[in-house]
Amino acid sequence: MQSTKYNALHIIDLVILAAIFFYSPIITSFHYFIELQQAGLAAPENLEFSEADNYSSIGMELLSLGVAWLYLMLRKFQFAQLPFSFNKNTLPLTLALILFTGAICHLFANTFSPEILTEPTITDSTLMENATPAQTESENLWDYFSLSLILFALLNGFYEEIFFLGLVFCVEKKWLPFALIFALIVRFAFHTYQGLFSATVVFLFGVLLMLLRFKIRNVVPFMLAHSFFDVFGLGLPLWLFTTFN
Repeated sequence: MQSTKYNALHIIDLVILAAIFFYSPIITSFHYFIELQQAGLAAPENLEFSEADNYSSIGMELLSLGVAWLYLMLRKFQFAQLPFSFNKNTLPLTLALILFTGAICHLFANTFSPEILTEPTITDSTLMENATPAQTESENLWDYFSLSLILFALLNGFYEEIFFLGLVFCVEKKWLPFALIFALIVRFAFHTYQGLFSATVVFLFGVLLMLLRFKIRNVVPFMLAHSFFDVFGLGLPLWLFTTFN
């Protein structure tokens, strides 16, 4: 009965929204990937970005969110169907998501490419929006946790998962399987600049989140878990323990 209260999105809506959210990151990511391939280079493991880079990415995402909001308003989308809530279960669920998805991605990466987790794999949506810490000294690590990075991570967690785990699940039920496949392709596409293996790890992360989304209706824990991985890297941040030793 609840589904009859809301107007479902069509597949074409999802394609348009994907273009609004991710067209630029996908094009930039593919361009960077092709350049690396033509030069015979591997994607860099350590990426460093300034506060200006982070704030620029924040501005880009806010602009895209504004355009998406206008489109949804024109479509008379009912935002109440997006399941947002912050309650006593939110943080425990966030921790559970971090440990579960992080452990699986960590195991996958270590099994098939052991060197990939010498530094964490990032999950940012706009090309090179945030970085993994390239240093090993604790004083440099603290410098890495800037206000701009934290703000970006929080916004980016919302930005990506409002699409992948929010809007994607608002399509008509008969089109949901196609919407999920499309969303996974999109998530993979804008991470190709990290290399195909890293993009595959992110793809696995997306599959896990989608499966768990059928069990956990509230999208806030997913957003917070994503934000955590944007800061610490996709996987279990075991490198933190060696950093301070």
